[in-house]
Amino acid sequence: MYLTYSEYQNMGGTLEETAYNTFNRKAEYAVNSQANGKTGERIGKLTELPQAVKDCIFDLIAHLSANAFDGTAVQSESQSLGGQSESYTYARLTKAEADAQAEEIITTYLSPIKYNGVSVLYRGACV
Repeated sequence: MYLTYSEYQNMGGTLEETAYNTFNRKAEYAVNSQANGKTGERIGKLTELPQAVKDCIFDLIAHLSANAFDGTAVQSESQSLGGQSESYTYARLTKAEADAQAEEIITTYLSPIKYNGVSVLYRGACV
């Protein structure tokens, strides 16, 4: 586990522990799956976990909880006037936009972290 619940709270996190556990697990899966699983392996080999990894997980938890795509992030508006009613329902981001932002969070925090002189996000040479 990269970020404990108490560390999450100390960083200003406000989710209840059950929700934190769900989104923390998803955030760790997202990080560990980078570079075909090599990122998780490389982070695991570091002698000390950099603060940037904890910051990354914290921001991913916030992002994932705000863009859960389980109906909780849907916004609704309704208004009535003279017997007519209008309703609007929308999500803040599409799934593709939310996924792109998650990738951006991961890249921002983890690109500078090196293991044996190579970024933990290194995917190999394109041939």
